[in-house]
Amino acid sequence: MNLHLYFCPGTCSFVPHVSLELVKEAYGQNFEASLINLGKGEQLTPEYKLINAQGQVPVLVADGSSLTQVIAIVNYLHEQFPNAKIFPSDPIQKAHAISMLAWMNNTVHTTFTRVFRPERFSDAGSKDAVKMVALETFKSYLAEIEDILSKGQAFICGDQLTPADIYALTFIRWAGLAKIDQQTYPNYYKYAERLAEIPSVKNIMAKEGIFLKTGR
Repeated sequence: MNLHLYFCPGTCSFVPHVSLELVKEAYGQNFEASLINLGKGEQLTPEYKLINAQGQVPVLVADGSSLTQVIAIVNYLHEQFPNAKIFPSDPIQKAHAISMLAWMNNTVHTTFTRVFRPERFSDAGSKDAVKMVALETFKSYLAEIEDILSKGQAFICGDQLTPADIYALTFIRWAGLAKIDQQTYPNYYKYAERLAEIPSVKNIMAKEGIFLKTGR
């Protein structure tokens, strides 16, 4: 099978990037990965829009078929490569993990977009207000994750790594980029440090050239 991921370092495409690394570890299935520089607008080129008309990352091209959206991509990889254990095999545990992932993708991520790109959701006069409200809301979601992780389980959905953990690692990195003190969430940050040492995660962080500690 030919698998080709289009990603931008440190974005939500990190989630399927790590999932592909888990597939590689479990099956020896190689994959290609192409960096799309969002800052330079490479996602808006005609060539890239032939791959994803929405001009976004991630995209996974699997044997010539383009798949978009984090949840769809990681679920496809789980179904195609079950021994990679991207999600739990138990149906109810898998459903809980997908529920958490959907909340992160649809709520936490979209809130942070208003922090980082408030101009997309406001006019010039209200941009700062949109950013301020979104920043406080994003902090409340970080606090929710901190509370989950204060209960002592190994991973955010129990005893197995899932894509929700990889998204959580992404969010604590984004917190630093938004000048939020990552140490405000001590259980969360210690957990993220542990995640960053898991071989599949560590390998992809190195490939993307990203680090856990961001901002000040």
